Amino acid sequence: MAKAGGERMLVSRIEEGTVIDHIPDWRADTVSRVLRLDKLARMQADISVVILQNVSSKGLGRKDIIKIDRWHVDERDADILCLVFPGITVNYIDEGKVSKYAPRVPDTIEGRLRCPELNCISNAEREPVTTRFVTLKKESVLQCQYCDALLGFEKVPDHVRT
Repeated sequence: MAKAGGERMLVSRIEEGTVIDHIPDWRADTVSRVLRLDKLARMQADISVVILQNVSSKGLGRKDIIKIDRWHVDERDADILCLVFPGITVNYIDEGKVSKYAPRVPDTIEGRLRCPELNCISNAEREPVTTRFVTLKKESVLQCQYCDALLGFEKVPDHVRT
């Protein structure tokens, strides 16, 4: 399929899956880490992941795109991505039909992030505590429910539980 300006996209369309679009250029690796795509690829042999980096974009100039064949990104994970990349879009494809999901900043996040405070009870292996963060949207930070430690939105990828 030829694109304007002589560019050509060499990736086929998917009938079932997810396309994450409008990722800032050269940042798809961060999205992949947050979504744990390497773990997904090892667990599900029939899933294909295509990462397009530094693709021409009218609105952004350059952008990255991730296409995941035969797997739908959980909306809660898409919402976590929204903390780091507010402009991303998530497109779910079912039987070739696209439905768009606009990720939004979640009010709380449970079990997906590690607390940055090493002494927090949620980091103790002997304690069966699930992490819980409350979003302080005006400050662009998350606050741990247990120890009140703050985690800036930009630091979220470094604290994702794998």
